[in-house]
Amino acid sequence: MVRKLVLILFLILYLTSLAHAVTYYVSSQGDDAQAGTSVATAWRSITKVNAVTFQPGDRVLFEGGQTFAGSITLKGAGTRAQPLVVSSYGTGPATIASGTSSGFYSYNAAGIELRRLTFVGDGLLTNTGSGVTFYLDSPSTTLSYLRLDSLDVSGYRESGILISSWNGSSGYDDVRITASLVHANGAAGLQSYSQDLAAHHNWYVGNCQAFDNSGRSDAYYNNTGNGIVLGGIDGALIEYCKAYHNGWLNAYVSGGPVGIWGYCCNNLTIQKCEAHHNMTGTAHDGGGFDLDGGCTNSVLQYNYSHDNQGAGYLLAQYYYAPPMHDIIIRYNVSKDDARRNNQGAIEIWSSGASGGIQRTDIYNNTVLLSPPDDGSHPMAVYIASCDYTDLTIRNNVFQTTGGLEALHTICTTNLSLQGNCYWNPSQLTLNWNGTIYGDLATWRTATNQEQLASGRATGLSVDPQLPSPDPTMALPATSPLRGAGINLEYEFNINPGPQDFAGNPTPVAPTPGNIGALENVSGMAATPLPVVLTDFAVTRVGTAAKLSWRTATEVSNAYFTPEVSFNGTTFTSLSRVPGQGSSIQPHSYTYTDAGLAQYPAGPVYYRLRQVDTNGTGTFSPVRTLTGATPPAASLLSFKVYPNPAPATAQVLVKAEAGAQVQLLNIQGQLIANATVAGDGTVILPTSGLAAGLYIVRCGTQNTKLLLTN
Repeated sequence: MVRKLVLILFLILYLTSLAHAVTYYVSSQGDDAQAGTSVATAWRSITKVNAVTFQPGDRVLFEGGQTFAGSITLKGAGTRAQPLVVSSYGTGPATIASGTSSGFYSYNAAGIELRRLTFVGDGLLTNTGSGVTFYLDSPSTTLSYLRLDSLDVSGYRESGILISSWNGSSGYDDVRITASLVHANGAAGLQSYSQDLAAHHNWYVGNCQAFDNSGRSDAYYNNTGNGIVLGGIDGALIEYCKAYHNGWLNAYVSGGPVGIWGYCCNNLTIQKCEAHHNMTGTAHDGGGFDLDGGCTNSVLQYNYSHDNQGAGYLLAQYYYAPPMHDIIIRYNVSKDDARRNNQGAIEIWSSGASGGIQRTDIYNNTVLLSPPDDGSHPMAVYIASCDYTDLTIRNNVFQTTGGLEALHTICTTNLSLQGNCYWNPSQLTLNWNGTIYGDLATWRTATNQEQLASGRATGLSVDPQLPSPDPTMALPATSPLRGAGINLEYEFNINPGPQDFAGNPTPVAPTPGNIGALENVSGMAATPLPVVLTDFAVTRVGTAAKLSWRTATEVSNAYFTPEVSFNGTTFTSLSRVPGQGSSIQPHSYTYTDAGLAQYPAGPVYYRLRQVDTNGTGTFSPVRTLTGATPPAASLLSFKVYPNPAPATAQVLVKAEAGAQVQLLNIQGQLIANATVAGDGTVILPTSGLAAGLYIVRCGTQNTKLLLTN
C-alpha cells in the first residue's frame, strides 16, 4: 500500500511538472507585449526571449523561414527528462542574424536542445564571437545533456559551434551534435576544450559538415581554420562527417589546422568520415585527420582522406603535452594528400613530451601518392622525429609515382615494418635515416625490417592493381595483395576490429587477409550488397534536373542522398530520400533538383549515396547532365572572401573551374589575372596592394573587394 502511494505521488508530481512546461512562439508578425504562448499571441523579438528565465520542459520556437536580428542569451536550463528546447516552427528553419555578436550563448547550463535553426554572423572581419556557445566555469561541476541538431552556423570570427569549460575537471557530459553545417567561420567549424585533461564525457558528433572555415590571418598564437576539433573529452565518437576546404588563412607559424582531429582525449574514435582539400596558410599541417598531443586509447578507422595540403593521417605529440599512448590507425584510405610543404600522407612527429608517442599500431591502410603541382616532395609514410616507442606499421599499401619516396624516416629505433606493399612503377625509393634503398630485398637485408622474428620474410614490392581512379573500390581478383597480408591476431595478438574500410569482415585467425584497406580474400564470404541498384539516370526537365533510379532488392536500406558536383570531385548533398528497409520487390525513386538553372554553365555531375540502417554508405556511378541551357548571367554567382580583407591576407575566389578572374583597381585598370583551378578556387595575388576599393571580375560578373590596413 505504501509503495502504491509513493508511486501515485511520484506520478502526480511528474504530471504536474509537465503541466507547467510552456511553449513560447516568436514571429516576425508578433508583439512582445503579448503572452507568447500561441502563434496568435507570439512574441516578436529576441530581446523578449532574453528577458525571460525558462523552466525545464519549456520550448521556444521561432517562425520558420523568417529572420530575427540579435543574439540569444539563454536564461534557464532543463533536464534529460524535460529539456529546454529552442527550435523553429512552421516551414523551414528560422534564421538568427546576430551581426557582430554570438548567435546563441548558454552559461553554466545544460539539459538543452537546440534544433532546426540557422545562425549567421557578419563575417570573420567584423564578428567578434562564436555562433553557438556553451560555456561552463562553475567549480567541480558536470552538466549533462546537450543536443544540437540540424543547425546551420556561418559567419563567425571564432568557431561555428563552441562547447567549452575552464575550471579544473568541470565539463559537459552526454553531448550529441548531429546533422549540422558549420561553415565560413574563422577559428573552426566545431570546437571543444577544457582546462583539465578529459573533463568532458560521452560525446557524439555525427553526419556534420565543416567547410570553408578559413582561419584567421590576424591570429598568431594558435592554429585556426580547423573543421572539427575536439579537446578534453573522455569517450567521444565522430562519424559520417565531412571536412573540406578549411584553413587557408591560418597564420600560426608553428602549426596549422586539420580537417577532423582531437587532442587531450581518451577513447576518441574518428571513423567513416571524409576530409579533403584542407589547407594551411603556413608551412605546417593542413591535413585530413589527426590524433594529437595527450590522446590515449584512440582510433582513426574507415576514413577517406584526399587532396589535402597536409598529412592524410597525422600523429603529433606537441611540446608539454600530457601522455599520448595506445593509438590505432587502421583501414583508412589516403589519395594524393600532402600536397604542400614536403609532408607525409601518413606522418608521425613527437616532441618527446611525457614519454613521446607510446604504443602505436598502423595497419591495413591504403596510400596513393602522386607528385603535387608545386614541385614539393611528399612521402607515403614519414617518420619525422624520434621520441616514440613501440611503433608498428603492418599490412599497408604505399604506392607512389614519379620520384616520391614510399618511406622516409629519420629515426629507426622502436620501429617495426612488416607485411607492407611498397610500389612505384618507375623506381622504388626507401629513405632509411638518410640511406637510400631502391629495392625491398636490399633494404630488408640491411635493416632487418620486413621479416618476422622467425626470420620469415614479409612485404611485397609489386603492382597492387588498385582500382583507378578510385582506390576505395574492391581489389580485382588478380591483385597480388589478396590473401598476402599478415594475420595480426594470429601473429601478434592484435584485434583488427570487425570490418575493413568498406564494411567487409576482417579475416579470422589464422587466415591471412589482404594488404591494404580492403579485405575479401579467397575463402571468405563477401558481405552482400545492401541495395542492388539496377538503373540511375539524370534528365533535364525544363529548368530542373530529374534524378530517377530503381532497385531490384533492398536490405536494411535507410535512405538515399542525391549529391551534386560542378567538378566531378567535390559533391554536395541535396536531400534525403527514404529507402524501403528490406524488400525483395523492385522499387522506383525520383528526385528533382530545382536548382539546376542557378548552377554555373558547364557539366553538372550527380551521384547517389545509399546509406543502410547501420550507417554504412555506398555510392552510385556518376551521371553527367549535358546540353543544359546556360542560365542568365544574372543567375550565376561567384564568391570572394574574406571581403573586406586585410591587405596582407590571402583572398580566395570561388567560381567555375577554368574561368578567368581579373583584379582591377577602381579606375578599371587590370592589376592581376588568374585562372580558377579544378577545385573551383583561385587565390588572388593581393600582397603589396594599397588599402582601398578594388573590383573582382569573372566573365560578366563582378563584385567590389575592400582591402583594409
